[in-house]
Amino acid sequence: MWRSIANQLLGLVGRIIWYSSRRERAQFTAWRVIRASYPVLSRLYLLGVNPRQQKDWRSSMLNRILSVFTRIDADFTLHLDIRGAWLLKEAHRQYGGVLICTGHFGLTLASHKGLLDLGLDPVFIGSGQRGARDMSGWNWGTATPIDLVDSDRSDVLLQAARRLRDGAVVIGYVDFDPLAHGLRCNPASLAISPNAFSWAQINRFPMLFMASEPSEDGRIVLEFTQPIHAIPDSPRSALACAAEFGDFMTSRTGRNHVVMRPKEASRAL
Repeated sequence: MWRSIANQLLGLVGRIIWYSSRRERAQFTAWRVIRASYPVLSRLYLLGVNPRQQKDWRSSMLNRILSVFTRIDADFTLHLDIRGAWLLKEAHRQYGGVLICTGHFGLTLASHKGLLDLGLDPVFIGSGQRGARDMSGWNWGTATPIDLVDSDRSDVLLQAARRLRDGAVVIGYVDFDPLAHGLRCNPASLAISPNAFSWAQINRFPMLFMASEPSEDGRIVLEFTQPIHAIPDSPRSALACAAEFGDFMTSRTGRNHVVMRPKEASRAL
């Protein structure tokens, strides 16, 4: 309930910012408002939240306001700082399709606009909103809708493989909450599914890791890095790549990530 109240307040704030500031500066204005109001809004987010789920909510707050902007006019100026873009462009030039392994950072969807700006074809694997293939409001900074492969489909891996072979850049979230899936682990830890890495190894798909975070001035930083085993060539190297991604997530979030296989076979990515 309290988080819903906070989101409603952010929705109102987003509309006020949109209609009262210069459109090309709206993102920066939103970030200044978030930083100033964070001590109050964060308390609303944290009320009723399990202590292990507590985090820095500023990325989620910016996510909310950017989605408000998008529903008014998607073609606003989204300010990005893309680091390691050359790795992505080189992998795409050399192999065609590229699998991007990422996590729930809060601002990951900014990569949709970022990849379009690089001349690439982004495809996300996810469930969309309300259990449907509805990604309206999340295509920040562009009128081009998000291309989604529904993770609830029985043929999700076949669909993702087809898009990769067609040259798309496929973004998959490979982190998950183990306790929510009935797995035993340290309550402070989150999990990395090894399934995506095994799938990439079997199909010989190249991989990169991606993180996202807001910078001090409110730009969204997209960081691409290449794992040691960019194309895993054995089950052992695929597992090593999953462990490397766990370390990548731990270093970016400050929370421990361990490699665990989810119970549901459908949660491959």
